[in-house]
Amino acid sequence: MNEPKMKSNERLVVLNRSFKESAEVIACLAGLARQEGFVEDLFVKKIQERELEYPTGLSMPVPLAIPHISDGCVVPFVSIATLASPVVFKSMDRSGGDICARIVFLFGILDPKSQLAVLRKFAKAFANGNDVEKLLKSGAPGALLSELNDILNGLLDVG
Repeated sequence: MNEPKMKSNERLVVLNRSFKESAEVIACLAGLARQEGFVEDLFVKKIQERELEYPTGLSMPVPLAIPHISDGCVVPFVSIATLASPVVFKSMDRSGGDICARIVFLFGILDPKSQLAVLRKFAKAFANGNDVEKLLKSGAPGALLSELNDILNGLLDVG
């Protein structure tokens, strides 16, 4: 299945910010998507609920989290936060373990059937820790989005 293009822009990128907990990161990124009109209010509530039931922390060379949902999504998108210090997310493998994420990719999708394809693309892209390190070192949202789009082989529609 082909992955849908995902909208993003510089207003959906937060660089080197401190957060106390995963719910705070998710609320920030979902709120940015809401401001852009990419999601309805329902999305902001549902993504938090989903994270509790289906955690999204991934133990990769650079630990990350990829919260995602279709409920309340109007436009497929991705919003990103690089973290000043790691934030604990529960592991996606449902082991109950903690993942100290250094970067968070929150995305919304329209078709739940495309979710797995998008997740696989993200996981495959970030198996190489050097690529994520480049994102963490980005000094500007535009540079991060350009690098991310290269890593994801053009999955993003940036603008």
